[in-house]
Amino acid sequence: MLKLVKRLINMSDMYKGKLKWAIVISFFEGIFTISPQILVMLTVYKIVTSTIEFNDIWLVTALLFLSVILKAITRRIVDGLQSGTGYQIFADERMKIGEHLKRLPMGYFAQGTVGDVTAVVTSDIIFAEQFGMSTMSKIVNAYVSMFLGSIMMLFFDWRIGLIAIITFILGSRALGNMDKVALKHSKLRQDGMGRLIGSVIEYVKGIAVIKAFHMTNKRSKRIKKEFKKYRDISINFEQSFSKTYVSFHNWFALGIALVVLTVSWLYVGKEIDKTFALMIIIYIFEFFLPFQVLGSVAALARIMEAGLNRYDNIMKAKIIDEDGKDIKINKFDIEFKNVSFRYEEDDVISNINFKVPAKSMTALVGKSGCGKTTVTNLVARFWDVQQGEVLIGGVNVKEMTCDSLLKNISMVFQNVYLFNDTIINNIKFGKPDATKDEVIRACKKARCYDFIMNLENGFDTVVDEGGKSLSGGEKQRISIARAILKDAPIVLLDEATASVDPDNEKYIQQAINELVKEKTLIVIAHKLSTVRNAQQILVMDEGKIIEQGVHKDLIKQKGMYNIFWQRRTKARSWKIQKA
Repeated sequence: MLKLVKRLINMSDMYKGKLKWAIVISFFEGIFTISPQILVMLTVYKIVTSTIEFNDIWLVTALLFLSVILKAITRRIVDGLQSGTGYQIFADERMKIGEHLKRLPMGYFAQGTVGDVTAVVTSDIIFAEQFGMSTMSKIVNAYVSMFLGSIMMLFFDWRIGLIAIITFILGSRALGNMDKVALKHSKLRQDGMGRLIGSVIEYVKGIAVIKAFHMTNKRSKRIKKEFKKYRDISINFEQSFSKTYVSFHNWFALGIALVVLTVSWLYVGKEIDKTFALMIIIYIFEFFLPFQVLGSVAALARIMEAGLNRYDNIMKAKIIDEDGKDIKINKFDIEFKNVSFRYEEDDVISNINFKVPAKSMTALVGKSGCGKTTVTNLVARFWDVQQGEVLIGGVNVKEMTCDSLLKNISMVFQNVYLFNDTIINNIKFGKPDATKDEVIRACKKARCYDFIMNLENGFDTVVDEGGKSLSGGEKQRISIARAILKDAPIVLLDEATASVDPDNEKYIQQAINELVKEKTLIVIAHKLSTVRNAQQILVMDEGKIIEQGVHKDLIKQKGMYNIFWQRRTKARSWKIQKA
């Protein structure tokens, strides 16, 4: 339990002092909590022994009133130091995990970790935020009350005090067993939650495909199976935990029974008087309560700890630019030198070499899966090469931080993602401090200004998550506006006109022309007609560059590019004949 308190304090960074002060003040709160009980016991003693006087009544009343006021004040100070600080701590942790996730290699998210990441952000941090500080307060108060109560009992009678201390020791061991069970099952529970969330996300994201291929029943069975697994894990957790929970409370029931037995034995043996015996018997039922509270928070504490363990595992994942430096690039040519790359065990790119001069256009052509997209991912350092170097302006991208690299790169791909936010904020992703006029100019260049202004709330229109409320062409033009606003010297373009209708294609092509002016451009070509004027065309096959040159030269070589070109030419000339 105390390890959790230490862990929360270590997480607090700049707020550590506040939490330590809260623990110190909790000690005094414990004194003010136990003071009324002592005063009541003394009052009962004086009443029974007929030694109470008016001065005693006024003194006890004043001290009771003072202890209640001081307890309320210390409680308010502790709450202020802990609760408010707790929200600040976990607000900072959210920013930390966001900063960390953006610096992880894309391979991390391909290893089945999406469910865990989602669970940490949407569940674990929220759980710790809601219950962390209150749980810490209960733990501290329980140990403070145990310490002060034991001293008080020893002061009254060493034998009764010894029974109380032994009871606390045995209760602490039972609490340790509860911790072990809770820790084991909390991890199983959190892992099950991660798998469940991952399954639900996969189902929701793929619902269109699932419906199209009549797989709804089969896929829903898989999710139902995960729900059943999570249910069984949760039930097993409760069953296992209940046994140790009962054992924990049984020790205190035994402690109370031993104290009553000992007090009775001492009274019969004339070692204590009737009044003292009565006070102890009444008080002992309240004495163990603060520490027994730990039994009710043990499960919460371990669920929280399992969540924090998962959070720590994510934060321990090695970031891709751990050794990177903030380097300012002055030249924007791109070079691949003997680059090889593989996803796990599968080779995707094998020993490729090429140069992209600054302010020129290089097109990547080839069959699906030949490595075109991987080339752009390596330029942006979404992945790191296993062999060779990727250089920008003569600087190896591995020497740079992700921020110093990516501020020089704009990316426009076919699958555009827009956030559940206003259109203007989605566009400002390219330049968060941009003015409204700058956004408008970018939108006009991207040929999206007119349709935005025709929306009900214009730039303040909120789009659905993923941009579902807009057409594909509209989303594409907004993404191009975002890239134009960023005005990065390097543009990576997965040809955006490949799957749009002719009307949108015209506007998107005009927008792209505005985007790539005076830029270093790498474009993944789907329609060869759009890249025939490129200064360089790289034809890829099975991760290798098999042809390289300009359009007219590649046509003459009668190789794969010529085959692609001939197929495209024939496809444009096809007609539907009447039967």
